[in-house]
Amino acid sequence: MNAPLPVRDRATRGPVARRVARAIGRFEHAILARVPRSVTVVATPDHLVVTLLEAFTPLERQLSIAPGGCCRIDQFHHGVFASSREALVDHVRETTGVTLDAGLVHIDAPTGSILKTFTTDSSVELVLLGQALPALGVPVNAHLHVNGAAGRGAGRS
Repeated sequence: MNAPLPVRDRATRGPVARRVARAIGRFEHAILARVPRSVTVVATPDHLVVTLLEAFTPLERQLSIAPGGCCRIDQFHHGVFASSREALVDHVRETTGVTLDAGLVHIDAPTGSILKTFTTDSSVELVLLGQALPALGVPVNAHLHVNGAAGRGAGRS
């Protein structure tokens, strides 16, 4: 079980969320030699949810249009995610005192985006919404779920 979050009161939630975002951004830069396009942290008194959005590199964009290229990009990023996840969790815990538990990565080749989501909870639910908004609702393109399994799981779409 994770230790209580250091975000119980509203006054400290923002600074903790900023420290977590900076720690993850620095880690991603060290691993991939590029910074995320954005890092979003949603903090409540009980949980943090961190989402990183990265853009494909020019090489990944070229590879994505080649036969089998999207699969290679997907395998590469899932491999990096799986092999660096524990080090990222340790880095964030040592830097900020926050323990991330569950996480997943999703590669969206049509938009050239890499989405990584972490939470202090034991599972992640990610619903990917469609582009068009029909009159009666929003289409759901995919639903990803991962149980943390003591913080060592990774989900795939």
